[in-house]
Amino acid sequence: MITENNRIRAIIKKYREQYKFTQKEIAQLSGLTQSAYSAIEIAKGNIDFDRANCIAQAYGIKLWDFINPNKTMPEIKDLPNATRIIALLNKDKIISNAKTDLNLPERIMTILNSNKLSEQFTSSDIWKMLPIEVRDSIKTTRVTDTISRDAFKDIIAFTGQKRGREKIYQKIK
Repeated sequence: MITENNRIRAIIKKYREQYKFTQKEIAQLSGLTQSAYSAIEIAKGNIDFDRANCIAQAYGIKLWDFINPNKTMPEIKDLPNATRIIALLNKDKIISNAKTDLNLPERIMTILNSNKLSEQFTSSDIWKMLPIEVRDSIKTTRVTDTISRDAFKDIIAFTGQKRGREKIYQKIK
């Protein structure tokens, strides 16, 4: 049985995907932090009327219309100005739900070969050097998972040290 919270989460995500917004974009438009918005969408945060209303206002509609499953989504021309501008920019963007077309191993290898990293580095250091469209799609844990694969075992090694909670790596010479 689908709960009311999960039904609203599905609507929130459906709207975002319809206009091809990133979570960061819709969070900014609704006045929420990206992490607060993401938590709502992935069922980690509570959905309250204030947050849902902020998201609805980003689309220029009342909360009750927003959560009504029979209500049609507004056309791009009917969105608030700031939202419409981003929606028009995103209109022709191709979105991959699987996030498999990022070529992350190749991008990481390019960064490692660029000699722009310091001698010792973390996954966050690599993540910061990725293109913005990749950074918007993944978290640093995805970089950690990727560099932990066999393909990287002869290229980088864990130093045994940590910076905060992150492992520190170095290139194998």
